[in-house]
Order: sequence, then C-alpha cells, then structure tokens
Amino acid sequence: MLFRQKPLKSFQRTLGHHKVLTSNEDLLTYSYDVSANRGMPEIVVLAETVDDVLMALNFAIDEGYFVTPRGAGTGMSGGSVPLKKGIVLCTERMNHILEFNADEKRMLVEPGVITAQIQEEAAKHGLFYPPDPSSYKVSCIGGNVAENAGGLRCVKYGTTKHYVLGLEFITSRAEICCTGTLNGDPDSADLTSLLVGSEGTLGIITKIALRLIDAPQSSGTIRIAFPSLETVGSSVSEIMAAGIVPSVCELMDKAVLKAISEYTGITLPEETEALLLVEVDGIPQEVQENLKVVEELCHNRQALEILSTTDADEAEKLWTLRRNISPSLARLAKGKINEDVSVPRSQLTNLLNEVAKIAKRYSLTIPCFGHAGDGNIHVNVMFDPDDTLEKTRASQAVEEVFKEVLKLNGTISGEHGIGIVKRDYMRLQMSPAELDTMRKIKRAFDPDALFNPGKMIPEG
Repeated sequence: MLFRQKPLKSFQRTLGHHKVLTSNEDLLTYSYDVSANRGMPEIVVLAETVDDVLMALNFAIDEGYFVTPRGAGTGMSGGSVPLKKGIVLCTERMNHILEFNADEKRMLVEPGVITAQIQEEAAKHGLFYPPDPSSYKVSCIGGNVAENAGGLRCVKYGTTKHYVLGLEFITSRAEICCTGTLNGDPDSADLTSLLVGSEGTLGIITKIALRLIDAPQSSGTIRIAFPSLETVGSSVSEIMAAGIVPSVCELMDKAVLKAISEYTGITLPEETEALLLVEVDGIPQEVQENLKVVEELCHNRQALEILSTTDADEAEKLWTLRRNISPSLARLAKGKINEDVSVPRSQLTNLLNEVAKIAKRYSLTIPCFGHAGDGNIHVNVMFDPDDTLEKTRASQAVEEVFKEVLKLNGTISGEHGIGIVKRDYMRLQMSPAELDTMRKIKRAFDPDALFNPGKMIPEG
C-alpha cells in the first residue's frame, strides 16, 4: 500500500475527501450486505455524479484496484461484498429523478434512487411501477437492476427487467456507453438485457430509463387457511387455470405460521397446515368477480377459513401475517440461511414436502414461504452459528434443497441473485459449456476482471 499513498492522496484532493473514505470504521461499514459474507475494502468512494464514477474508475485502472459496485447494501447474496479488497464504489448518493414524462409513461433516474420513491412519484400521476422487492423502502433502483429484483407482484407484472427501457453504464475502460432508449443509434445491438441481472460484473450503471404503466383502479385481498400442503398447491393451480392472474399470491407453511402466531398473537384454525394471501386488482367489477371465484375454488378445496375485503385498512390487517415473517423467524434461531429457490407451480407441493423431509433428516427447522404464483419459495434453514455441527448440517441441508429443486425442473435462485452465496452451486444447475459462455461474456465486457471479481461464475 505504501507506493499507493501519494496517488491516493492526490485522488482524495481531486474528488474531495468527503467522497473518499479510508478509515477502518468507514471501511467496515461497507464490508458487508445482508448475507453472512464479509470483505474489507481498501477504499470507499461515494460517487455523487457520473464524473465521480469516471474519475474513480480511471484511478482504479491506473493504480490496479478492483472495483465493487454498491447501492444501499440490501442484497442477500453477497453481491456488494468486496471479495478482493480494492474499491467499493457506492452510487447511493446519485439519487435524483432526472426526467419524468407522464404522457410517455417513462422515468429517467440515477441508480441511488430508492425504489419506493419511484413508486410514489409514479402514483402521483396515476401511474404504476410494479416491481416491489421486500426491501423497496430502502433498496436502490441500481441494485434492483443489477440483481433483476423481483417481489410479491412478479406473478402478474414481472420483475425489474420488464421495466428497464435503457441504461447508461461505465465500461471497464472508463467510457460511457448507452443501451436501449438511451442509445441514439437504433441500429446497434441492445445490451440492456445483458446488463440487467449482471450483478455489477459488466459495468457501473449510472442512469436507468424505466417504463411505467397505468395504475389499477381497485384491488381486493383474500386470506385462506388450508388443512394441507396438497390443498393449497392445487388451489394455486386452479386459480391460475381459471384465468385469474393475481397481482399477489403468497404462501406460508405451518412452521412459518406457528412462528408468526407466537410473535403476533394472531390465531388461525387449529388444523391449518398452510395459508394463502391473494390479491387481485383491476377495475372494481373485475376485482369483485375474481374474489368470488377465488373464494369458491378454495372452498371446494376444503379451506378452513376464508377472509376477504376490498377495503384498504382491512386488507392491511390481513397482510399482518406476511409482514411479520422476518421478525417472527428471527426468534427461532440465531442463524438463518434464506434461500430463494423457484420451481414450476405444479411442483410447489412436491418441493415443500421434500424440504420437510430434509428438515427431519438434518434435525433442523426449515420454514418456507414465498411467491406461490410464480413458484418462488423462500426456504429458511434455521441453525445455531455457535454450534459447529449444526452449522455444517445447515450447509448440507441447503445443498440438498438445491438438488431437489433441480430435480423438479426449478432454479436455485428466483430473485436474490447469485453473488458469492450461490456462486459455487452454479455447477449444479449449469453445464460447463454454459458457464464457459458466461465467462466469455464477462471477458468481452471486462477483459481485465476489474468489476466485482469472484461473483456469480465459479472459477473454471
């Protein structure tokens, strides 16, 4: 580090000492995300403009630093953890809505804009930005794009990638490049889909053009308790087969419901083995009709209790169960591995049954909940991190879950991304040829492996 001190001090003076952090306390603050992974950077740069990003990248290239992009640090896969030290380049301060065009239903934003702010700004004009990761009140749109964030409304409205019209990003040569609607050359290839979900490994995103849609006029919520996993699984399939596409369709298993009931005091029918929370939206008449159909279908599937409403305050009460999952599970054990696997809807019951067997085999509690409408289930392996044997069993259980998911034609990540957490498991899901193709794409964008080293792709 000694030979770097003089260039670093010059860089600090040029960019501003308040934007270049080097104290141990500051470095520690940017060494982790929501995952259990840690990695101390050598420098943290708090970029406020595109010029700041360009200056930081030129400095990194000249002095041989790796660069790890970061937003608010809410990711769950270790994507913003600097594995090989270097520079953490944080774009959280690039937080301006640059343009808003209600007529064209589009918005141009910087990567540090909070997702909830985008939703609120759209709502002021009767428009709707549907992607809603659970961290939407604190997560940055740049991170959402990098991870292709999902959320509760995926089943009807899709994920972040369906709303990105174009990007401005900085390449590994510290050059500005534009994609999609931000690219003035309509004949060039659109690289947007490669950048969305690339987890900061291909470039630093500095502007995002977003598509908005008309806001639904009305919504209705229904909570259904079921006596078995089989009945809840078949009910989800029948709802979709009836031509109803819920805006939200959330499932909770018995272990989750037990934890929530103990935490909140909410009571459910004693025989409840699983629960669905369904939301439908559209014009008022359509909402009422769809609620009625869902009630009838679930009643025919031996539902133990059905509560429904179109009143916003009453709906919020029904959502209390879902909103209290995280604090409820936190009381079960000091350690939790939260995986976000996804399977075809027809395989939901099989997945939950297999997870129950794995939990029993490894003597662990593994509550499950998630977005039943698109088969995205959060499998939470609870364990004591101070118990070495139990910690080992937890890791083994996770791998078993992944193997079962792949047997059911699923995928090992539905919305959290790969990052560090699932990088080495990519070999279970992808062939050597597929992984090699990903490495070639990485080399084409980033030949010197400057950006976010060690993420997504296992070493060949």
